[in-house]
Amino acid sequence: MRRISLIAILSAITLLIACTSAYSQDALIDRLKVHVYTLADDSMMGRGAGSIFAEDAAEYIVEQWEEIGITPWNGESYYMPFMRGSDIYNNLVGIIEGNHPVLKDEYIIVGAHYDHIGFKIGDSGETIIYNGADDNASGTAVIIELGRKLKEIQPTLGRTVVLAAFDAEEIGLHGSNFLANYPPFPIEDVALMFSVDMVGWYGTSGYLQYQGTGTIRNGKQLVLNSEIIPEGLNVTTKKFERSILTATDTHGFARQGRPTLAVTTGLKSPYHKPEDMAHLIDYEGMVLVTGHLTNLVKTVSTDDNFTSSGRLAAKHRPPGIFTFAVSANIGSNYHYYTQGALDGKPAASFGTGISARMNTSPLALRTEAYYDYIQARHPDGMINTNSATGALNLLLQTLPSEISSVAVFAGPYYSHRFNVRQNNSNFQGFKRYELGLNFGFEMRISPFCIGVTLRHGYTNFTNSKNAEGSHLRNRSWFTTLSYLL
Repeated sequence: MRRISLIAILSAITLLIACTSAYSQDALIDRLKVHVYTLADDSMMGRGAGSIFAEDAAEYIVEQWEEIGITPWNGESYYMPFMRGSDIYNNLVGIIEGNHPVLKDEYIIVGAHYDHIGFKIGDSGETIIYNGADDNASGTAVIIELGRKLKEIQPTLGRTVVLAAFDAEEIGLHGSNFLANYPPFPIEDVALMFSVDMVGWYGTSGYLQYQGTGTIRNGKQLVLNSEIIPEGLNVTTKKFERSILTATDTHGFARQGRPTLAVTTGLKSPYHKPEDMAHLIDYEGMVLVTGHLTNLVKTVSTDDNFTSSGRLAAKHRPPGIFTFAVSANIGSNYHYYTQGALDGKPAASFGTGISARMNTSPLALRTEAYYDYIQARHPDGMINTNSATGALNLLLQTLPSEISSVAVFAGPYYSHRFNVRQNNSNFQGFKRYELGLNFGFEMRISPFCIGVTLRHGYTNFTNSKNAEGSHLRNRSWFTTLSYLL
């Protein structure tokens, strides 16, 4: 009889736990839906950075944090306003204080941008709204519910957790850069920064990815610890953020040398399109994302051995005084005549080389060394030249932003020709050297740089004049792609 009673009690407890768990998950799904549907509603008009609609979104986030009991960053207000030019934007920052006597003075920042790209008026006068459900109402909803879960388990936290909702991400990562540059605590006390950006399409992508595990010692093992991964969730990692076409709010903190993790389910949603709507979001997947992120933050908060690896992604390395690059170029070259109105026809040319730059913004000095294979069409047959080229360029550049910079440049070059061939035979009477000027412009999207170079030879290609009494000289243009080392 006692055995039957014990079994009945255990069965009832198991059923109660299962029901409670199911209820809790359903309640979390419902809350995530409310957050995303509210932030991605047409009434928010796409939450353009610094707009009155972004202010409405900020008010909604503040209401949620107040209801949860998140502490304002300065004890009075969650708002951390900043300016770009004459425009005012608002970051929101809340604190969940840790309890370890030493670790509580270190910080884990979990951020998500709440702005999107707003709306536009179509050709027929219709209003086209970019609701940004995945980008990034999904990330914002997750950090709200992460805050709720962490507040519930606050006594178990070691390090202090900082929740940050960033404005002005879509126009240049300005909100997160502001917090990274002007934090309310020493930046060296930031143990780890998460950017939760586009996490609403797990069902389509099939993974939750953490980019940046290489910035943390044993970061991959930490993130992929099976004990903290909810059942049914596929977690993947990348050592570093590598895409030069995208950026997220980790950037400013990585530039300050802090370990960072970019958290995403990828670019499977209708990125920056009006179709990025709330009804397309995978809310069951967002529950799994929230669960894993909660477990990971809790684990990091209590890990005495957690530390940076000291490594950064190439795209996060700020330009130093000295930078080096490997380059490849492709373009065309033609001979122009010192006498007469006609010039030769162009032919394909290419090269590869290395360069070193000394930066003293806004000026820089760059030396280059290339192998060149240069062609030029000639009435008697194609002329092919193999040569080594050195150049010294002075650059006038914009002050490098967090993402890119542009520059114009000019300077002399010297080419030494190894051989010249025409119609598979040695070309007779060519000069071994060429002096000239090159000039052009370039754009850096770290770690890559793309530019256009015009090269103008001022010395003769041949030792003697042709039948018309004219010397030949080279003119070239190249498109150059460089990788910054």
